[in-house]
Formats: sequence, structure tokens, C-alpha cells
Amino acid sequence: MTRKSLTITLFLCSTLTACSVMNQQECETANWSALGYVDGSQGASSSQFSDRSSACSEYNVRANFNEYQLGYNQGLTIYCTENNGFFIGSKGQSYQGVCPQKTAILFLKGYNKGKELFSIRESVSQAEQDLRDEKDEIAHKKDKLNDLKNSLIYDKLSSRERREKLDEIDEINQRPNLIKEKTQTLSKLKRKLAKLESTLRY
Repeated sequence: MTRKSLTITLFLCSTLTACSVMNQQECETANWSALGYVDGSQGASSSQFSDRSSACSEYNVRANFNEYQLGYNQGLTIYCTENNGFFIGSKGQSYQGVCPQKTAILFLKGYNKGKELFSIRESVSQAEQDLRDEKDEIAHKKDKLNDLKNSLIYDKLSSRERREKLDEIDEINQRPNLIKEKTQTLSKLKRKLAKLESTLRY
């Protein structure tokens, strides 16, 4: 596997979930050290070798575990850093527990900070969506409010029907308060996010 093809493989494995599946040509021309490096640098589970080996056994090709493991360990040195841990966590990606003990501490330090950042960003995104939905609902309810008021004035309603319509009018009139609450929630989350981002240096 040339450096160029290895680069392409790294890109593909970062975008595809089934990069462990190998066809016959890939099995017959495999550079097991390079493949191990790819998997290690992507933080793939060590079981990835078994997946590759099983795929190649269908073509009577024997995987070279020693070469693969050598490359895999080299790949982990790229993956298991504090900076990369932060990157992985900030993207909401999972960690397979692959880092050796001596590098896992720093990796997890970055990973946990990244996860915290990801979580707050997700909360901000959800709060923004909630606020948009509430504004859309208010716009939708405006016509409904006019219909309810007209019904109270012109329709012959029973006491129960009148009470129900009044309750619905009251519920619609409370919507601006919900907008205010959701706006305040969003503002708090944004301040929290800005504070966290200002303390992170990765």
C-alpha cells in the first residue's frame, strides 16, 4: 500500500463505517502494517483485525497479525493525544477505550472537555430550535385566536363550550411568556458556551 493509497484509505475510513470490510484484491495486496496504522490512528477497536481477518479468510488470504499490531500501535500514538481527545469529544464521537494507560489519562482529559463542549453546543442548538418552534406556533395561533374571539361574540355557545374557548384563549395569550422563558434559557446557554470556549485552548 503506497503513501498515496494509505492517505485515501485514511480519508475513506474517517467517512465510512465499514472500512474493515475488504474485498479480494484488497486482501491479496494488503499491507497489514499500514492497515493497522489506519485503524489505530482512527481509534478503531482492536477487534478490527478480526473483522479484516475474517473477510480475507473467505479468499484464502491469511492476515498478518504481527505486522498489523505493529502498525496499530503506531497509529494509536497519533490518536491517543490530549488534542485529538478533545477533537473526538467535541464532535460527539464515541471512544472505544483503545488508548494504553500511559496515554489514556491525557486523551480522556481532552475528550471529556470536548464532550462537555459538544453537549452545551447541542443544548444551544436545541434551545434555538425550541424558540423557533414556539414563534412559529404563535404565528399559527393568531388566526385561531381571532376565530375563538368571534365565536364567543357571535356563536350560540353553552356554558361549557364558552369556558373551553376562554381557556384556549388564555392558553394562547400565555404564549408570549413562553417566548420570554425560552429566550432567557437560550441566552443563559450561550453565555455558558462562550465562557467554556474562552477557557479552552486546543
